[in-house]
Amino acid sequence: MTKRLTGSRRGLTKKVTSINFFVDQATQIQAIMEATGQTKEAPLVRQLVDEALAARRRKSVRPAEPDQPVPTQDITETLQTIQTVLLRMIGRTESSYQMQSVSLELLQEAVVEARNGKMNVWQFLVSPRLRDKGKSTGEIAQLFDEQNEDAKDYAYGLAEEIKKELDADDSDSTSNTADDADRQESFVYDQSDTSGNGGPTT
Repeated sequence: MTKRLTGSRRGLTKKVTSINFFVDQATQIQAIMEATGQTKEAPLVRQLVDEALAARRRKSVRPAEPDQPVPTQDITETLQTIQTVLLRMIGRTESSYQMQSVSLELLQEAVVEARNGKMNVWQFLVSPRLRDKGKSTGEIAQLFDEQNEDAKDYAYGLAEEIKKELDADDSDSTSNTADDADRQESFVYDQSDTSGNGGPTT
C-alpha cells in the first residue's frame, strides 16, 4: 500500500527507512532547512534524493564524448620533421656514394699504374736477362702468366678475408653485403686485357 501526498501524484511507501547521516551531511541538510524555512527533514531528504537520482540518470545516458581530433598544426610539424630527416639521410647517402666513387676511381688508377710498372719491368729488365739465360719467348710469357696468376690469387684471398671481417662486424646489415659485392667485383680480372697485351713484349 502507498500513501499519496496532498497535491502530488507520487505515492509514499509504508516502509520507513532509517538513515544515519554523516556529520557533514547532517550539517548541510540543517543549513538548507534554515535557508529555505523548512521545518520537516523528510521532504527535504526526498527532494535531495530526487536530485541525486536525476543526476545519476543524466550521467548514465550521456553520450560518450568523441575523440578530440589531432590539431592540424601538430600534423604539419610532424610531417616537416620527417621530411627534414629524410632529406638529411638522402644527403648523407649521396655524399657516401660520391666518396665511394672517388675511392673506386683512385683504386682503378693505382691498379693501372701498378700493371704498367710491372709490364715495363718485364719488358726492359726481366725479359732480356731471361733471354740471356736461354729462355725462349714462350717460356718467358709462361713465367709472366704464372706470376700474374699468383698475384690474382693473393688479391682474391685478401678480398675474401676483408669481406668475412666486414660480415662478422655487421652480420645484420644488408648494405654491407652490397658494398662487399661491389668491392669483390672491382677485383675481377679481365682476361682479355692480358691477352690483349700478350704478356711482356720480348
